[in-house]
Amino acid sequence: MRTFTKALAVAAALACTMALPAAYAGDNMDAEKFIAKCDKDKDGMLSKKEMMEMVEKMFDKHDSKKMGKLDKKQTDDFLKELIRTGS
Repeated sequence: MRTFTKALAVAAALACTMALPAAYAGDNMDAEKFIAKCDKDKDGMLSKKEMMEMVEKMFDKHDSKKMGKLDKKQTDDFLKELIRTGS
């Protein structure tokens, strides 16, 4: 389980790294909207736990084969959803 968590964290970091430049290129990133979507305790701030829960949920949604991995198509869909979540 620890390996899966580490792999998921790496996947999330890579996804964010790849998605943010594309999102900012269109200048359509809305931090308030993104925080509102992820902010479970409604304190107006985004904790690491809240962020990871959102990313894990999205990852699991796109991992249709339930392998703990995303192929190229699944990753593309994951990144598109991640970008839409912030816009």
